[in-house]
Amino acid sequence: MSPTDYLATIKAALTRSPIVQEWQIVNEMALSDRGHFRVRLILANGDFVEASEFFYIGNSGIEQQRYRYQWMDAQQQQLKKRWDNAPHFPNIETFPHHVHVNQEDNVLPSHMFGIPDLITLLEQELSL
Repeated sequence: MSPTDYLATIKAALTRSPIVQEWQIVNEMALSDRGHFRVRLILANGDFVEASEFFYIGNSGIEQQRYRYQWMDAQQQQLKKRWDNAPHFPNIETFPHHVHVNQEDNVLPSHMFGIPDLITLLEQELSL
């Protein structure tokens, strides 16, 4: 899959998701072997999500080099979850991958995933 194909996959996931009410691309870049995508979403329940990832083509396909997916309430005052791989929690078993849940200092293990997986995860979380 090329970076351009991956960006098309992201956009298709955003377009067909029943929980994504609207989305706006903040930045998009596709080179021959890597790219970047940053998008802001309004979910069907009014929540706000900002997702950003730098990715490259690795041995097993698209791999996220740096990512940050932040899910907040509609007023953008309360953090719900933020997944990222900033290397500031070396004691987490999944270092550097982690998720902040409801507050900055509540940090749990997580794993690397891309924006299409984020959309699926949000769909699952909001259907509970």
